[in-house]
Amino acid sequence: MLATHMSEGCDRRQVLKQLAAAIGALASPALPTSANAPSTPSQDWAVHITSVSSHTCRLTVIPKERTLAEVAFNGSLVKQFWGTPVAVLSGDWQSQTVQAGGIRVHASPNPLTFTLEDPGGRTVQSLTIAPQPGMVEFETGESRILGLGEGGAQFDRRGSLDRMLSGQAGYQLRTHGGRVPIPWVIGTAGWAMFFHQPYGSFDFRDRRSRFHP
Repeated sequence: MLATHMSEGCDRRQVLKQLAAAIGALASPALPTSANAPSTPSQDWAVHITSVSSHTCRLTVIPKERTLAEVAFNGSLVKQFWGTPVAVLSGDWQSQTVQAGGIRVHASPNPLTFTLEDPGGRTVQSLTIAPQPGMVEFETGESRILGLGEGGAQFDRRGSLDRMLSGQAGYQLRTHGGRVPIPWVIGTAGWAMFFHQPYGSFDFRDRRSRFHP
């Protein structure tokens, strides 16, 4: 999964450049599905933290016996390899802080939690990954949520359940249009995330939103 932040001093051109980087230089959580989800993430999962740019990092969570080279390439990203991770957390690891470009990542194993801060120490996003079935919880707050591709609830995704189904036969077709889902979530508070793998649905009906693989 990719996480990126936009600083308050950025102008429109800078923000667009950063968002373009978020699209083209992404991150992926190759989270296990419910069929093979490990029971104890601190021991059975490996967390790879990679710096993509000064505003973007990649979090990859995979079974510890797998390598990044084994993460399937589905063509949705321009690049397949994003460089050597700045940190790999595996086995019986303890809470620690990792610097990934301009993003400071505080990682804790139980529950598997990531708190991302900008260079000024402001919390940009907080993620929790449930061991089964790999559900990701993240902060929504009071800011508007954009993105997720064509169609669906406009222009604020908060309060909606999006199953990310593609096509013309979707729910509320007359008012919401056909659906072309893209798992790229943009928070107007200054963050964005792209969920590379696996596919899933988004639930924005609570203060903490959920991604269900």
